[in-house]
Amino acid sequence: MVDLFARLAKPRLMGLLRLNSIEHIYDPMPGRAPAKVLHQGREISLKLHKTSQPYKDILRFVSEDRVQAYILDPGLLPAVKAILTDVRGRRLLVTRKVGPKDALEKAAVGYLDGFGMRIVLQLDESDYQLGWECLYGVE
Repeated sequence: MVDLFARLAKPRLMGLLRLNSIEHIYDPMPGRAPAKVLHQGREISLKLHKTSQPYKDILRFVSEDRVQAYILDPGLLPAVKAILTDVRGRRLLVTRKVGPKDALEKAAVGYLDGFGMRIVLQLDESDYQLGWECLYGVE
């Protein structure tokens, strides 16, 4: 299910970001914040943006007409807003694949290909917790 969310979220994310005037570099090496990336001799600090959504029964939102409104948009819009606010007036966006918090992390995880975002689905007692994490920096 998380892979489905990741596959559907990628075009929506890129449509919302519209990175036409900014160079985007993706680093596939997993990392966590605070991290630094070297680009053309400059050090760029990366930060982690996280959002989380609780669901009683997530399966009722998985239908094609509901997944964007009830699952994708509530997770993507805060991340897009944070990135667009930081990238305003800048020329470079660097994203890195988000690594796990620890080796014992037990959750279903999906990654957006070519972008530093991951989706984490955990079951806490009877509730599902859907988390969105984005590791990025700007110059």
